[in-house]
Amino acid sequence: MTKLLIIGAGGQIPRYLVPMLQEQTDIDITLFGSNAENLSYQNVTKITGDAGNMEQLTKVMQMHDAIYMNFDNKAVTKTVVEAMNLTKVNRIFQAGVLGVYGEVAEPFATWNSRMLGGSVARGRGNEILEESDLDYTYMRMTWLYNGDRTDYVASPKGEPFTGAQITRRAIAQFVIDNLSGKRHDIKESIGLWELGSENKPKPDWY
Repeated sequence: MTKLLIIGAGGQIPRYLVPMLQEQTDIDITLFGSNAENLSYQNVTKITGDAGNMEQLTKVMQMHDAIYMNFDNKAVTKTVVEAMNLTKVNRIFQAGVLGVYGEVAEPFATWNSRMLGGSVARGRGNEILEESDLDYTYMRMTWLYNGDRTDYVASPKGEPFTGAQITRRAIAQFVIDNLSGKRHDIKESIGLWELGSENKPKPDWY
């Protein structure tokens, strides 16, 4: 049985990822975060801790097969990668951001740059993952919303980023599709948006 460690388990994407994993797979789930023991999920292991603490990370990572990191912080990513190297865990998914290569295309680029304060998002976890030997998937997620759609467009590094929105449920499905073997986005930085949001100037709710 695959054992998955979710770092930053109190975030919004795990609200979809955890129950969807339980519905679609037999993956064993461990939740790790600042208040993990207070989360309401059932039939999971809950461990409260600090993702920036090497000792805690190496202890919790042991006996896991894959990591899902629910946030993008370069310094913490560096610590996570070091802990993975020590514990011989090789597979990681990171919930990241769009624009790390300046790849966002018009007409969406103008609005996105104005909201984020620039056309390139620097100092992100992809810079650590891409220099590592890990089997990583860095998810360059467009603007997120809560909805029922599970479809996604997966755009590899080097292509223009054109989509303005995607559901958190679809992000969870992308992770599950990789964990279950339906997809194999290994050592990849993948842009994610929903079909039909291409060439929008901004997300529908703005």
